[in-house]
Amino acid sequence: MKTKFKYAASLLFLLAALTSCKKDVAEPVEESPFFVFFDQPSITIDTTPVAATTWEYGFVFNPLVDGNITKLGLKLPVTGEFSVKLWDLSGSTPVVLSDQKVTSAISHTPAFVSIPDIAVRKDAKLGITVLANSFYRIQKQNAAEFAFPMVAGNIRIVSFNEEMNNMNLAVFPQTTNTNRVAACVNVVFVAD
Repeated sequence: MKTKFKYAASLLFLLAALTSCKKDVAEPVEESPFFVFFDQPSITIDTTPVAATTWEYGFVFNPLVDGNITKLGLKLPVTGEFSVKLWDLSGSTPVVLSDQKVTSAISHTPAFVSIPDIAVRKDAKLGITVLANSFYRIQKQNAAEFAFPMVAGNIRIVSFNEEMNNMNLAVFPQTTNTNRVAACVNVVFVAD
């Protein structure tokens, strides 16, 4: 009888030990690389709540690993609804992968909207833009250029691009600017 009791107690102890063990599953790390410009040392930020013209502006970038883009977002000095586009820039003509309305409910505060996951491959040529007449212009105090490409986590930021777009056309901006960037648009990237 004592042997059966010891055997049953051992089984219960083993079962309790096995069920209480937690599997070490890492939570996916969400990376939002483009707001890093706000954290650069020795910068000045020119805040423009309302400009006379509307601009399509953002970044060309490459993931350094395979992963998924799960959210699109922005940070502006105003409230309102703005169009954020994720672009495939690998072909001869840019293609919009996602065009999402993002609401800036509180000025100066990041706002993100979940999208159906978009799988992206390592070194894919992508773009992210926002269409707005509001922005922050970030530049170095010594008027030096930002050094592109720049790596932030698993993202290589290739360039900052901008173009006046008062017609609201879906065209990726071709003009690059290395002296002043408007880091107002962002993605959430999750590496595989």
